[in-house]
Amino acid sequence: MLTVSLRDVPPEGLRVACAVSREDLRLAEKDPGIKDVLALTAYVYAGETDCRVDGELHGVLIHECVRCLELFDRPADILFRAVYQDPERRGAGDAGDGDEADDVYPMVTARVDLHDALREHVILSAPMQPLCSEDCRGLCQVCGQNLNTAACACEEVKVASPFAVLRDVRVLSRKPPVS
Repeated sequence: MLTVSLRDVPPEGLRVACAVSREDLRLAEKDPGIKDVLALTAYVYAGETDCRVDGELHGVLIHECVRCLELFDRPADILFRAVYQDPERRGAGDAGDGDEADDVYPMVTARVDLHDALREHVILSAPMQPLCSEDCRGLCQVCGQNLNTAACACEEVKVASPFAVLRDVRVLSRKPPVS
C-alpha cells in the first residue's frame, strides 16, 4: 500500500490510508522507535510528469532520554508533503505546483514509493535532544544511578568552570586612542 501506480490515481486524487510499522519504514536501531504502528492518511495527486503527496502520520514514537537513557513515549502527529518527479522528465510537471520547500523524490516507472519519504519525516520529527521530562535529573556522574528513580550515596562532584580564571583577572583601564 506504500507504493502507488500513477495509473491508479484518478483526476481528483487517490486517498491512501493504512497502518505503517517500523519494518515498513526500514528504521535503524538509532532511529526513533514506533509503539505498535503509525496511522497513515495521504492524498496522491498525479500530473502528467510528476505527483504530489500530502499526508499525515499519527501514533506514538519511542525515544531515549539524553539525560537518564530511559526509553519514553511521545505522541507523534507528523504532517508532510512530498513531490515525486520522473528524473528524465524533470521540470515539466504540473501536479507539484511546487514550492521550493517541498521534498522531491524520484518517481520510477510511473510508481510512487512512499517508504523513503515517510522514513525521513519520522526521523526528522524526533527532537535532537529528547528528554523524558523537563526536570529529568539524569544519571549520577560517579556510580551511574538513575537519579529520577533513587538517590545515591556518592559525594557531589564539583567541576570547576573553565571561566573560573576570569574571576582573578583585573580589568585595566584603557587609554583613549591617540588621534
